[in-house]
Amino acid sequence: MAVVLYAPALALNQVMGIDMLVSILVIGLVCTFYTAIGGLKAVMWTDAFQMIIVFAGLMTLIIKATIEVGGIAKVFEKASAGGKLEIDNFDPSPMVRHTVWTLILGGFMTALTVYGGNQAMVQRYVSMKNLRGAQTALYLQLPASIVFTSLLVYTGLVLFAKYGDQSPVPCIIPKADQLIPYLVMDVLGNVYGVPGLFVACIFSASLSTVSSGVNALALVFMTDIFKPVYKKITLTEVNESKATVYSKVVALLYGLLTIGLAFLSQYFGTLILQISLSIFGMVGGPLLALFVMALFFPCINSLGATVGMICSLTFSFWLAIGTIASRPSPPTYSCPVDTNTTMTNYTTHWTSNYTILSTTTPLYNSSTDIGNIQVAAAEKTGLQTFYSISYLWYSTLAVLVAVSVALLVSCFSGGTKKKPVDRRLLSPLYLWIASLANTYNSTDLEMHILNKTDSKQGSEEKINGANTYKYSRKDYAVSFYSKNWSEQTGC
Repeated sequence: MAVVLYAPALALNQVMGIDMLVSILVIGLVCTFYTAIGGLKAVMWTDAFQMIIVFAGLMTLIIKATIEVGGIAKVFEKASAGGKLEIDNFDPSPMVRHTVWTLILGGFMTALTVYGGNQAMVQRYVSMKNLRGAQTALYLQLPASIVFTSLLVYTGLVLFAKYGDQSPVPCIIPKADQLIPYLVMDVLGNVYGVPGLFVACIFSASLSTVSSGVNALALVFMTDIFKPVYKKITLTEVNESKATVYSKVVALLYGLLTIGLAFLSQYFGTLILQISLSIFGMVGGPLLALFVMALFFPCINSLGATVGMICSLTFSFWLAIGTIASRPSPPTYSCPVDTNTTMTNYTTHWTSNYTILSTTTPLYNSSTDIGNIQVAAAEKTGLQTFYSISYLWYSTLAVLVAVSVALLVSCFSGGTKKKPVDRRLLSPLYLWIASLANTYNSTDLEMHILNKTDSKQGSEEKINGANTYKYSRKDYAVSFYSKNWSEQTGC
């Protein structure tokens, strides 16, 4: 949430020149206020209207920028020539940042941390009237998410087609995260009201995410921590009126904490999207592992799940922090100076004393820089190579570590034999797979032999709806009871 709060501050700083401190404070306080006062209902309604604004602003930018570049065909032609359409990169190495496997497998697990284990999303599911309503909302969200993600990818292609290797970073704008605001001012700066629409677009996306997160954190704290502690201390249940007041105070405190962390986001790295997805992998991966263990591994007990999650969190933070610490310093760019040029672009009042180069002077060749970085990455050995794992694999690795450790601990601690698992809590997929195997236990076999000592050898009959083979007393009788499989949970 802190990273998401930091994003619109960058946009405002680029488009309107507002100080980062002021931007973060204003956005954070407004979001915290209406989340604490309105609760989940306010979050849901504002999210709906804010996404309409986001789509409107993004479509306006894409259409105008595509026209200036020369059309959709020109955009894809330049992107292909610049090597930005690598749809055939099947490199299996997890060290490569983006490949087909990384995006499909690693991206799937990263997205699953959001849709399957994130409290803000789960909270939306349970707010629906019934299960069918939640499923319908999720199914309708899928095509909308595909369209929106495609628009964002196309925006990146338009950005490259517009500037190519002559990127304005860092000679004109200091951060790559400010490229889209820079494109807006470059393309739409002369159209009255459109830069403001874009600012509203950025604000809406940020407020939507932060408000959902703050509200989810407040509800989790109230349900899992505050109410049990309150009951243990006072020996009474907290009434609804007090709970409402306390939840608003908790939401306010979480909002202020988010504002504080937002000021630290500028030190996390250069790309907001990568930071956000890395955090999802670091924290969301171990959380998703808990859901996976609960749904598909009934033999994992509470001790195994706890130890597995702790190990997964430790591994994830070690990987992420090590990656940040071992990141090479960014290349130093020398920007030719044209002292007679000042930033007097567009018909807006936006005039800056930035010293930039003339438009005919190349800033730097980004292709060369990327190639040098890739060569440097190829020379890494040991832990440096391990830290080069693509951020999209963080969630997958976190789940694998958690489940593996949990299974080992559970097997050595007796699994769930002493505390059988309710099959209604298991995944339907697991139940279907398990139903394909008929199992029996030793008690069933012994009882069957004792009851059938006088039967004829090799005869066969139906007993209790299951196929039972009866042999003489000296032979073994094998009985398959499909109804007993669900009782055999535990390592």
